[in-house]
Amino acid sequence: MKSFMNLNRFEAFSDGVFAIAMTLLVIEIKVPDLSEATASTAINALIHTVPHILSYITSFLVIGVLWLNHHALFHLLKRVDRSVLTINLVLLMCIAFIPFPTALIGEYGRLQPIVMFYGLTLSLTGIVYNVLWFYAVRQYLWGHPQVDRRFIYQASLWSIGYPILYLIASLLSFNSTTLSTILYILIPLFYLFPSAIDRQLVSLPDES
Repeated sequence: MKSFMNLNRFEAFSDGVFAIAMTLLVIEIKVPDLSEATASTAINALIHTVPHILSYITSFLVIGVLWLNHHALFHLLKRVDRSVLTINLVLLMCIAFIPFPTALIGEYGRLQPIVMFYGLTLSLTGIVYNVLWFYAVRQYLWGHPQVDRRFIYQASLWSIGYPILYLIASLLSFNSTTLSTILYILIPLFYLFPSAIDRQLVSLPDES
């Protein structure tokens, strides 16, 4: 027999980790010491915080996109089994880790290993989400009489593209760290657009 958990507890715990990780991102934006600053030095100090702000915005969007897709996948389920719980824990571990590479790229964004490390972290997080997605599809959606398989194919391709794009962007850092950084910003913006998951998953019947 499989062990099941009520979805409310599952979502509450997951949402809490997502929220904490997103909050921790802003902590890395340090307030500069402006106690004896002039107008020009204050402006320079603020300019120096721009990389940290950009890394914060990027990672906030990354975690936000993952949260949106996580919610879209599970909002119809009544319960989840132990395998989902285990995979989800690994995903949450990756989510909670994101503030660390975010702080690194904000401080040392011109160093190729740091830029690549950031992208590989996001790619790995996307891979774990895909493991969760495909398990949930196989366990709850595949073979369901009211689930259009074209939806599953479209949503799966959309989901697979996420870690692949970050992997490509991270590898491009060998040629241009600037290009990789730009792609890191554009990828979550692209995934904010409604996808097959948003358009069709909402029409699926509730799990009983």
